[in-house]
Amino acid sequence: MNPAHSRTDDSIAPVACDLSAIPSEQRPTHIALVRALFGDPDRVRELPDGLEASIGADRLADAVSFIENERRCCRHLAFTLEVPPARSPLVLRVTGPGAADELRALLR
Repeated sequence: MNPAHSRTDDSIAPVACDLSAIPSEQRPTHIALVRALFGDPDRVRELPDGLEASIGADRLADAVSFIENERRCCRHLAFTLEVPPARSPLVLRVTGPGAADELRALLR
């Protein structure tokens, strides 16, 4: 096998979230971010493999914080953050196996 194409153990992420990866004192803030970013059904769109949210330009730091925490606990998910010019809404996509279900569980 070509070493450039070989996979390491880190590249094979389990399809399960580990909420303990987010420190317990940060979890309430993280859940509040999930609700702020994905809680408005008028601004969230279902994708074939996840969810997409349109969020205010003033929420950029919140979107980055959300992504940082989710990457700790849900290593199998992918994140796309579109930052258009001016003060246009941001677009945040979370995709991967079970992405929509995992986010909806945090919205309850």
